[in-house]
Amino acid sequence: MFQRKGNPRKKIKAWKIVVLAVVLFIVIRTVVGLFAPKEEFKPMVDTAEAVKGTVESTLDTSGIIASELTRVYASPVDAQVGEIPVALGESVERGDFLLTYDTASLQKNYDIAQLQAMAEDATGNDTLAKSSESARDLAVSANDIKTLQGQIDSLNAEIAGLQAQATENEIATNNNAAASEEITRLQAEAESIESQIAGLEAKKEQGVLTEKEKDTLKDLKEKRKARHKSLAEKKKTVRSSAELANSMTNIQAQLTQKNSQLGELQSRLAEAESKNASAEAGILSEAAKANISYSQQASHLTLEQSADNLSRAKAGVTADFDGIVTEIQASAGTMAAEGTPLITLASARDMCVEASVSKYNLASIKTGQTATIVFQDKEYTGSVQTISKIAQSGESGSAMVIVKVHIDKPDDSLILGLDAKVNIDLGTAEDVLVVPVSAVNSDTEGDFVYTVEDGIVVKKYVTTGLSSKEDIEIKSGIEQGEQVITTVDSSIIEGMEVMEAPLLPEATE
Repeated sequence: MFQRKGNPRKKIKAWKIVVLAVVLFIVIRTVVGLFAPKEEFKPMVDTAEAVKGTVESTLDTSGIIASELTRVYASPVDAQVGEIPVALGESVERGDFLLTYDTASLQKNYDIAQLQAMAEDATGNDTLAKSSESARDLAVSANDIKTLQGQIDSLNAEIAGLQAQATENEIATNNNAAASEEITRLQAEAESIESQIAGLEAKKEQGVLTEKEKDTLKDLKEKRKARHKSLAEKKKTVRSSAELANSMTNIQAQLTQKNSQLGELQSRLAEAESKNASAEAGILSEAAKANISYSQQASHLTLEQSADNLSRAKAGVTADFDGIVTEIQASAGTMAAEGTPLITLASARDMCVEASVSKYNLASIKTGQTATIVFQDKEYTGSVQTISKIAQSGESGSAMVIVKVHIDKPDDSLILGLDAKVNIDLGTAEDVLVVPVSAVNSDTEGDFVYTVEDGIVVKKYVTTGLSSKEDIEIKSGIEQGEQVITTVDSSIIEGMEVMEAPLLPEATE
């Protein structure tokens, strides 16, 4: 809407103005057509002056009422659907049940998982306890083996010493026999020498001893002395047979005792070594311990999962917000797999109108622009919330873009899916140059208007701005006061001579 600036005209009655204007126009056209020469005839065109004014631009369209917040509730568990206490199109409040589950099978699964976890814990803990016991047994048996081996080594040394004594005793016994024989031989030799000496001494006393015999007597005495010395030395080497026998008896008794002790220690050592081997076999490796831990963790995770499933199933599916049930995809008594869509809920407090807009109007639309929505004669305020970045094919095949207009205060009167009228305030341009919308046309080079200058049609390209149903803003291309042709058809050609139709006077009641 705008107000044209020009000379004031006299105000007359509206019906009189219309009648006089029509009559005057017909008379002028008739007179000109009858009396003017053909070569001087000029077409008459309607014109309007480019003036300063105000343009209030709006876009009137329609769209579908929709919810800005829609949630599809999927099944949180694998369970059998119990009851669905809502119906399609029904309004629900936050916290209301949308669906419940039959939890009998889930309760059974939880009980089984609990028993399995307990069994896994008991088995694993028992195995670990036995492994710890085996580790203790291994340490004890290893210490016992070390101690027993030391005792056996010490006892073997003692036995070896006794055996050496027995050998010495046996050697001494054998030496006694040889020494006795040698003593006997030496004693016999000594006696023989003594006998020879006695015979020669008897001759010496008789004075019949020859020189040779004297020398022999001397040699015999030397031999006697040597034999007595040898005999004395030999007798020193001879031990008492009783002593040797007693010593051997004592040695044998000790050997018997030591060997008995050795047998007992060796038996105990074999037992300790057997325990050591058994204990070592009973000790778990780090990998085996880790496997027990993993198995226990897995059983507890299974138990936790079963508990979670049971808890979620008992909680059922409830509404997160006040809304309207727009879709039900489940049925009571059927199995619902986890993640399967069940119910779709659209918010009743966050609503909008989704309008399809052509690319020609899209340039004027911006988020935040105010709008008026009319549904069933009821008016709502709103604003442009989002402009889609994807074009869709409309019913006519042309590309359209979805613009969502938020409804400020929706109420129960609004019905999802029905049409609503939308009027978007595209903006206001004040004190700008305006012309009637019908004056602006377009070609491949852009927007243009035809002006009349000294009765000649002049084509001028213009830059436009906001527009209303009647007027459009001209940003550049023409000046204020220029006359633009408002009824343009194929007969209007740049450069032709025309006549301007007389301006109709402004009228009021």
